[in-house]
Amino acid sequence: MIHLEHVIEDTLAICATASPTGFEHQRAALIAARLAAIPGIVPELDTHGNVLARLAGRQAGGPPVIVAAHLDTVFGPEVALAPKRSGDRLLGPGIGDNSLALAALLALAADLQQTPPASDVLLAATVGEEGLGNLRGIRGLLADQPARFVVALEGHGIDNLVTGAVGSTRLEITCETAGGHSWHDRGAPSAVHELARAVTGLAYSLPPAVPGLAVNVGTMSGGTGINVIASRAILQLDLRAVDPAVLTRGEVTARAIVAASPTRASVTFSIRELGRRPAGALRNDHPAIAQVQAARAAAGLPPAILVDGSTDANAAFERGLPGLTEGLTRGGNVHREDEYIEIAPVSGGLAAALRLIRSLASG
Repeated sequence: MIHLEHVIEDTLAICATASPTGFEHQRAALIAARLAAIPGIVPELDTHGNVLARLAGRQAGGPPVIVAAHLDTVFGPEVALAPKRSGDRLLGPGIGDNSLALAALLALAADLQQTPPASDVLLAATVGEEGLGNLRGIRGLLADQPARFVVALEGHGIDNLVTGAVGSTRLEITCETAGGHSWHDRGAPSAVHELARAVTGLAYSLPPAVPGLAVNVGTMSGGTGINVIASRAILQLDLRAVDPAVLTRGEVTARAIVAASPTRASVTFSIRELGRRPAGALRNDHPAIAQVQAARAAAGLPPAILVDGSTDANAAFERGLPGLTEGLTRGGNVHREDEYIEIAPVSGGLAAALRLIRSLASG
């Protein structure tokens, strides 16, 4: 049986432990220690930095169901972490994304260890899910470990079921030229001006050219002073789509727009890949969707709304595996320091997740 108060205590303790992407070791150590305190569980730290708990099923053999919750947050080490309970809410940076899901992973470990499922389950607290982590942890795990299904747990989104994996391609585009003095070298090309011309094409020509593609120039910088013709300017581009073919076509078109942007031979553009997330989708008639809805009904939850998202489950589609993402409660202000989650729905979210995992591992 899962005890809500224990989950709340674990959620607050996890949220109070810093875990920026790439520096998840402190939180990983906390999760490993909590897992080791469960009788019969011997946690592992794999070569990627993931914390694993292998739970043997009653029937030996076959790839496990993998249940993942990511360790990292979007917050750097400078962000003060002082999570708290306030009435019917928990508040703190990353409290729902993804402290609650990690606490749920601990609760699931205890329940599944006490009453084993039919077949094996592998619980994974993963690194590198956020930002430019590029799903490093789950992708490494799936490269090492066969699996039958991947379930990603997230603190937010109890009313939805993520079955479409929004893939992304992240590019850094650099423009370089000679630069110079704003008066004496007037008329010389500016890297900032040239890059701005490329942004116009990326922002206004690319989306209609590739339907289904989301385009965002997230950052742009360059130049050294107000009276200096910029010799260098950089932008970061995020392309997203659920259809892998759309994502590929979007990247090809974006690169073509950049290649056509320079106005003079003295202007050069270069493109560096920052990261990729695989796209894909669980087909609408996959049995797992019915299993989710049945688990929710048994837990007293209404049917989930099928949506798209970008989570650890994306990595399943890259390997030809089925995957989905299940949320545990409601909340708000995700990726903000004043993030919060509601306590009341957590029991239903946990019950539905446990029932789903037992159903997927039914043999």
